[in-house]
Amino acid sequence: SNGALTQLVPFTYMLISGSFFAILFNFNIPPLKKYKWFISIPLSIPLALFSNLFFPLVAVASPPWVFIELLLFSPIGAVYSGFTYEHSVLHMGDYRARLRRFLQQTDKAKKEDLIPEDKGSFVYFTYRLLGKRVATLLPFFKGLKQVLSLAGMKTGYKAYVSLMAFAGLVGFIVSFFVWLVLLSPAVGLGSSIGLGFAGDNIIFTFIAALFMSIVTGLAVLGMFYAVPFFKLGSRRTRLDSYLPFTSSYMTVLASAGVTPERILRSTAEKDPRFMLSDEIANVVGRVDLLGFDIIHALNAEVERSPSTNYQDLLRGFAGVIRTGGDMKKFFQGITDHLFQKRHLSVQSFLDTLGILAETYVLMLIAFPLMLVVMLSIMASIGGSLGGIDVFSFMYLLAFILIPMCGVMFLFILDTMQPKG
Repeated sequence: SNGALTQLVPFTYMLISGSFFAILFNFNIPPLKKYKWFISIPLSIPLALFSNLFFPLVAVASPPWVFIELLLFSPIGAVYSGFTYEHSVLHMGDYRARLRRFLQQTDKAKKEDLIPEDKGSFVYFTYRLLGKRVATLLPFFKGLKQVLSLAGMKTGYKAYVSLMAFAGLVGFIVSFFVWLVLLSPAVGLGSSIGLGFAGDNIIFTFIAALFMSIVTGLAVLGMFYAVPFFKLGSRRTRLDSYLPFTSSYMTVLASAGVTPERILRSTAEKDPRFMLSDEIANVVGRVDLLGFDIIHALNAEVERSPSTNYQDLLRGFAGVIRTGGDMKKFFQGITDHLFQKRHLSVQSFLDTLGILAETYVLMLIAFPLMLVVMLSIMASIGGSLGGIDVFSFMYLLAFILIPMCGVMFLFILDTMQPKG
């Protein structure tokens, strides 16, 4: 409880007895491996006694405690380190072999042009490394498979879960050492944030660092889990924004009597900065590469679209082709409907823009002027703001707070502005 080195005794014996398991596993002697428990536990006690002579962690002035700790912690350390070695160190060797094999296969395949560039990506690497190990995590992320499809991400479900698990493990390992240093007595962060025990007791410091690293690892895992949802929202916004112009172009082609397949191919060849040519290209790709007919290709694209407007257009287009209806009237009707919805969204944005303009004038023009006048008067009579110099606060207001608020308003405007 006083932060002495004797608190390291249990960990020392665990490491000492763990070395026996390394010896027994590295030497290919079946009898030793078969009876490793009976060999390592008795041998851990004399080795701990011998090591205590050179690195006396246990006070020799208290013989009962010496024997109690040696007899208690050495067998426990042998069992614990043996379990850890079997389930961690040996698997790490397996990972090293798999990593080496993956790198060799990837380099060979790239030289011979056997795999595309995306197969050598980091996501593919994590899948090859952890793909078979994340099967137990898949039930916890059942909804992620559909989200990845709706977000338009070219990453498989298991591959992305492997990436999430790898990022969480790396975040846990790296943050553990970072928190261990920050919470150590030399830095004293533990005492400054209210963890008074962390600066005085090395065991509690270790536990606190372990807890914080688990939280950090889960936070990294949560960040990667949230990325597909952000991309899904971004894709839905883009589809709704550019869909009226895409539908208008398809209306022109339908009015000229162009066939449905030619309408899709012509739209897919246009610049994706002005219409949804890349999305329509997915339909054409299913027809050319997978052998789908146009109706089934359109229905397949409906299943991976997060926008209800885009789903209505594709589903209606497939229905018109199936029934032999008038494509010109269909596209004219849906284009008018989409532009009406866009008109309403732009009108709503203009109303919101007026409110934001009034707020901007009030908060970033009128209020700072009044505040500067008040601060100037306070400075002339020698006042202060909570112990902060008035002129320092004025510099903070002029060069930090006001520019930050201006950037915040620009971000809000860019987010709310209709695209397309």
